[in-house]
Amino acid sequence: MTTLILALFTAAMIGVVMFGKKHEILIASIINAVLLAGLVTAFSLNPGPDGLFYMALVFYFVIPMYGVIALFGAMKKSRVKKENSLV
Repeated sequence: MTTLILALFTAAMIGVVMFGKKHEILIASIINAVLLAGLVTAFSLNPGPDGLFYMALVFYFVIPMYGVIALFGAMKKSRVKKENSLV
């Protein structure tokens, strides 16, 4: 179930970042924050070794996804500036 939710959230974030026209970085960041909150809640509700799976997902997936979102934001910002330049 966790893998399915992770796949759906990932598809939503990538779709929003790639095809969004307005406020796509904000929407993707909110989706990632909801995923982070869900995984942290799952970690806190599963004490012991079972909960470490959820924390591993946070460190290996959710936190790097913020970097990907920031990268897409920087790329879109630079593309907009180049379109408006006279050179």
